Amino acid sequence: MRSFLRCFGATAVLLVVAACSDTATTPSAPAARRIAPRTSPFDYAQTGDAFGVRSSDFKVTAKGGTFSVGGLFTVSFPPNSVCDPARSTYGPTEWNRPCVTLSGSQSVSIHASARLNGTGMGVDFTPTLRFSPSTQVIISTDLFASVLKSASSYFAANSDMLNFLAVYYSPSPGATPVADFVSDPSVITHVDLGTGIVWRRVKHFSGYNQTAGTACDPGPNNPDCIAVDKAP
Repeated sequence: MRSFLRCFGATAVLLVVAACSDTATTPSAPAARRIAPRTSPFDYAQTGDAFGVRSSDFKVTAKGGTFSVGGLFTVSFPPNSVCDPARSTYGPTEWNRPCVTLSGSQSVSIHASARLNGTGMGVDFTPTLRFSPSTQVIISTDLFASVLKSASSYFAANSDMLNFLAVYYSPSPGATPVADFVSDPSVITHVDLGTGIVWRRVKHFSGYNQTAGTACDPGPNNPDCIAVDKAP
């Protein structure tokens, strides 16, 4: 995976959370905000298209588990975190509501496809799922670990450069990114400069896309685009 990251230049990138295909259940966007272009230290210009698409299939039970998706993302489910699709509601008004989770021998089969090319990386999940708000399902990537750890002192002193790694929600692939962490700080992106892990809580499936883009632009209602977990 890391062999695709030989260059960190001036191309701006961001992580975009892409919704499931059922657009009728996608959450509404917060008020529109300006996203200003800047110079990013993260560049995919020389990754090429050789990676293609890699698919992963796994089953999640009441015990939870940690699963790799194409070597790009890792998804971690705590015990009793997945809402039973047959007994729980789904939609933008439901993300923070309690739900009946999987129990006993129940399981959910999940299909995920990850892609890495010259413009970024992405992952899509099916089926649509919601997660218990009393737990934290986490999606993470170590794709940037090498540069984050080797330049940790720089990023600690210039944390605004990490705004390019902010994870956004998007109503559909290719749609304008939505800074859902403005209204819900619990889903802010975290960057651990000790491990180089970039991670974020997710409250439902859907998917994640990373495309050529711009940096998160902090504002009065959003003083922090990312949270730095560990500084040297």
